[in-house]
Amino acid sequence: MSETEQSAQAPTLTSDPTGVSAFDRSGRVALLIVALGWAIICVLVLLRPVFITHDSLSNNVHVWWIADQLWSGNGVPLNIDVLANGEALTFPYASIPWLTSALAWPILGDRAVSLWLVIGFAGTVAATFWTFPTLRRGWWAAATLTNPSLVISPLLGQVPFLWSTTFTLLAMGSWSRRRTGWAVAAAVAAQVTHPAVTIPIIAAVIVLWLPFEERERRAPLVGWWLLSVGLSLPAVWAVFQSPVVEQSSLTTQIAALFQTAGMRLLVILVPMLLVALQHQHLFRVPRWTPAVLSVVFVVLQWPMYTPFGMDFGWGALRREPVGTIDAFAASDGVQDGDTYRVLSGFDGKYGLYAVARAGGVLDAEFFPEGLHRGPFIDLGDYARFLRSRQVDHVVEFDSYSQRYRRSNESQLLEEFTTAGCVEGLRLSRRPGAADWNLYDVQAGC
Repeated sequence: MSETEQSAQAPTLTSDPTGVSAFDRSGRVALLIVALGWAIICVLVLLRPVFITHDSLSNNVHVWWIADQLWSGNGVPLNIDVLANGEALTFPYASIPWLTSALAWPILGDRAVSLWLVIGFAGTVAATFWTFPTLRRGWWAAATLTNPSLVISPLLGQVPFLWSTTFTLLAMGSWSRRRTGWAVAAAVAAQVTHPAVTIPIIAAVIVLWLPFEERERRAPLVGWWLLSVGLSLPAVWAVFQSPVVEQSSLTTQIAALFQTAGMRLLVILVPMLLVALQHQHLFRVPRWTPAVLSVVFVVLQWPMYTPFGMDFGWGALRREPVGTIDAFAASDGVQDGDTYRVLSGFDGKYGLYAVARAGGVLDAEFFPEGLHRGPFIDLGDYARFLRSRQVDHVVEFDSYSQRYRRSNESQLLEEFTTAGCVEGLRLSRRPGAADWNLYDVQAGC
């Protein structure tokens, strides 16, 4: 037998009789573990009566309102009466997931929103592997699924973003398969669902991809995308009609946009970079690269734990509604149609949601830029703030000052009760409640 024949027949340390290497087997095991982990997370999300995390309850309040109006025969009004004194739009964005989720509300209640969150995550994963088929197996798939920016999205309750990302990836996959019509339709759906974030993300992806696109397809790519933006302009208009635009400074809005879009771009950019590693020819990529990246991505979850609010996100998998807030919502403290400023902390805005569902009107939307959790200059500044938002009552829970240490609102409330008339307002504290402080705002003094 020749030396070549002996070499061909001799088993190696990285192979077995089936021809599958030990590295490939380890990749399959890693992918199975990661997939099982995600399955457990999705089940835990669906088991919560209300999935309470940073961005989730903004979805719940809109879907609850849309379902209430839709199923009572009132249609879907332009404005949502319970937010920002009735000036907030029913669809400032997220029209596709919110409207479809509302159809399931009579059966599932708040779990309809949780289910749509899981569907959005599953759609993003499926669309990623459809668009980038070389990432479907082994360690490459494990690295894709442990992408830290992907982990953040479902745990923070980002329903609109996950749905828009699903459509964005479908647009990319359709374009690569030369299905132009489907690509434009998916791009429009993505940008209508989350225009403020998705339009910049798609623009960034196109700029990054253009040098690698076939020369004759570059101009059509830009042209079709511009058409999709034009078709999405009604959704862009809705974003700028939201009261939060007036309630926050331009600097705050721009900073929030860059922070949000920059982090979420990585949900798409990381798979693109993984595929680029697979296909680049400048240097030899070691076979163990995706395994190392998977480990690095898992390790990166730790430094992201607190700065990106992932401590609160992971905690949402076992978080229950706050009993004190439910008690207040069930008390006679909430009067139908009156405007409330709700001060609570560590509850993922559950206090806002409970008061709205109990019949109160909120002074703001659920966007953090408009809630104003920072300090006020003085009592006059605070009084003018309450007047501008037409606040009838302020309810304060002990958790607020513990969570928002920069705020001086608790001290100003106490000062206001003995200050008499300030800027045409008088504040009185309602006696009786032990677990919260309820203040009545009287105008015209």
